[in-house]
Amino acid sequence: MPTDEKGNQFVEVSNVRVTYVSKKSRKGIKDWSKGDVLRIQAYRGNGNALHQGPELDLKEPDTILELIEALSRLIRGKEN
Repeated sequence: MPTDEKGNQFVEVSNVRVTYVSKKSRKGIKDWSKGDVLRIQAYRGNGNALHQGPELDLKEPDTILELIEALSRLIRGKEN
């Protein structure tokens, strides 16, 4: 799995990057969660620059599952 310059693993889907950001790579004010987070970002155009994106706290692992379920409901509702 690829890693960024800070050693965090990430995956890319289309123009979206999802990064697992470990607590050990966050310092000071950037460590608002006091734990690991998932960061979701979109690429700016065709280059390597990324927009700032949300970070989801992983203290409650069900948060990610709830997000996936909510996205699925949203997409299903859009299809009707």
